[in-house]
Amino acid sequence: MAPVMIAVRKGANMFARTSTWSGSPEELQKWADHAASTVRGFVERLPGNAGVVFMIDRDSGTALTLTLWDSQDAARATDKFAEQSRASTVAATGTELVARGSYEVVASS
Repeated sequence: MAPVMIAVRKGANMFARTSTWSGSPEELQKWADHAASTVRGFVERLPGNAGVVFMIDRDSGTALTLTLWDSQDAARATDKFAEQSRASTVAATGTELVARGSYEVVASS
């Protein structure tokens, strides 16, 4: 798979939300399938979304969701949808949500 490049406009006030997951190899595969088939399209349709990336470290049994937002207001306005999506992911995959994060994007290439 080719690396994903995310372009951030210079001076843009982008924000990111993360979700960190833990699970067995089978649960992580369900997570990957669910992310591709359900979560990606849901997130991409939310107002202010500037991208979404799903990553797995199969050796450590963890996964990461990274969503990008074109403003802090857009990120905050979608917080309730993030919680709904996280609950749906846990129910559909058996993975455990182990951490949540919110960040200001200060640089990217």
